[in-house]
Amino acid sequence: MASTTFSGPVTSTNGFIGNLTGNVTGNVTGNVTGAVAVTTLAAASTLTAAQSGTTFFLSSATEFATTLPAPAAGLAYTFIVGAAPSGASYTVVTASSANIIKGQAVNAAGVAGDTGTADDTISFVDGQAVAGDTVTVISDGTSWFAYGMCAVAAGITFTQAS
Repeated sequence: MASTTFSGPVTSTNGFIGNLTGNVTGNVTGNVTGAVAVTTLAAASTLTAAQSGTTFFLSSATEFATTLPAPAAGLAYTFIVGAAPSGASYTVVTASSANIIKGQAVNAAGVAGDTGTADDTISFVDGQAVAGDTVTVISDGTSWFAYGMCAVAAGITFTQAS
C-alpha cells in the first residue's frame, strides 16, 4: 500500500487506520497504544475505576495505605516501590476490608514467597521491600487477583487485617 504525506492539517470523518507518526496535535479518540499512565503516590489515597491501567510508584518518607475500589471486571493496577519503606510498610487494601485478595508473591532469592487466598491487605514490608518490588492486581468483578515480584521472601505479604 502506498503512503501519503500531508504538509498541513488533516481531518478524517471516519477515523484513521494504522499508525500515526510524527507530531500529533488535537483530540485523539478511540484506542491509543504506547506509554502507560504513571503516577507517583506519596500519601494515602483511594483509587477509582478511571485510574485502571495506571502504574503507581510508591515513594514517601512516611508510608501509607492505598485503597482499591470495589472490584469490577477488568480493573487493573500495578504498584512499584519507588523508595524503600522506612519506619512502616506501604499497604494496598480492599474497600471495606473485604477479604477478596488472592494471589502470590515470588522472589529473586528463590525461596518460598507469600500467598493470599482470602486477604484484604498487600504489604510492601518495612525493612524488607526494596525499590523495584512490584505487585499487579486484576479484578474479575468479585475478587482481586494479585501477583508480585520482590527481592526477598518477606518483601511482599498478603494478610487479613480484619
